[in-house]
Amino acid sequence: MKFRLCHLLLLFTFSASLHAVFGLNNEGVALLSLLRRWTSVPYSLRSGWNTSDSTPCNWVGIECDSKNNVVSFNLSSYAISGQLGPEIGHLRELEIIDLSSNDFSGNLPEALGNCSALKCLDLSCNRFTGQIPDNFKHLQFLSALVLNNNSLEGEIPESLFQIPGLQVVLLHFNYFNGSIPSNVCDMGEVELLWLSGNRLSGTIPESIGNCSKLQALLLFDNNLVGVLPESLNNLKNLIYLDLQNNSLTGSIPLNFRNCKDLKLLSLSYNNFSGEIPPELGNCKSLESLLLHTNQLEGRIPAELGLPEQLSRLNLSKNRLSGKIPPELGKCRSLEILNLWKNQLEGRIPDELGMLSNLRYLKLSSNNLSGEIPYIIL
Repeated sequence: MKFRLCHLLLLFTFSASLHAVFGLNNEGVALLSLLRRWTSVPYSLRSGWNTSDSTPCNWVGIECDSKNNVVSFNLSSYAISGQLGPEIGHLRELEIIDLSSNDFSGNLPEALGNCSALKCLDLSCNRFTGQIPDNFKHLQFLSALVLNNNSLEGEIPESLFQIPGLQVVLLHFNYFNGSIPSNVCDMGEVELLWLSGNRLSGTIPESIGNCSKLQALLLFDNNLVGVLPESLNNLKNLIYLDLQNNSLTGSIPLNFRNCKDLKLLSLSYNNFSGEIPPELGNCKSLESLLLHTNQLEGRIPAELGLPEQLSRLNLSKNRLSGKIPPELGKCRSLEILNLWKNQLEGRIPDELGMLSNLRYLKLSSNNLSGEIPYIIL
């Protein structure tokens, strides 16, 4: 009994002295525990976390609310290396975590799922490995999930897309495999979906058309197959659509009636066939049309001369035939025109000589004839 009492007194004395040394609330102690897991920390950060403070609210990278709860944890680009420990889960009122552009490694801690008030989680440009913890589904206020440029793997959890207000999903340049979750747009709030540079396979789900607010769909450099879902026509707010370097097939089924804001359409390095939709001329804001290295055939639509902002047009390495439409001379913003390696014939239109901004023109490996028009430089 005496030994046990002494042990309790010793424990109490140690706890009291620990509190005296740190003089911190629980959130400050949690942050210091995180710090101990980091193998490289700049002096400006280490010296700025003063253990004699009662709260961490004046520390480098920390912001608090009126109740001294830590609500923002931003140490982006501090050259920190080490691991992100489970102590992060003690910061229950966090709304923003931005540890991007550092050298963190190891798995994403499941304890992040305890930060139930989180709105933005940015761990991009690090060396995190492993899978996305399934309990991220508990982050019901999350609007931005930014995990790009890491070494994450496994399948993208369907549970992520059960978060009601999720707007930005950046998972590009990792090692994710499997299919794009079929419920990707069930909540309909996603505005930016960037899954490029992974190992995703399967088809683009028809449910993608439920993303009525989607502005950017970037799926390039994956292993996607199959045809484009016609539901893409529902994406009236789309600005950027980049699906290049996959194994997609079939025709381009987009009617482009609702493409007033579309600036980039890139379907290159696939196996698309059929004709180029003339409705692309309705895309008045179009700046880049990249359809090269496919199996497209038929004529180049004259309607491609309608978008006044078009600066890049690459239709090379297809099976296009007929004449080069003189209407392309109306694209006064055109800087790059590449029609190389098709089956085009006839004269080069004099109207191309009016393209005063043109700096790259490639028409070789066709059946063109006649004189080369004078091009204004």
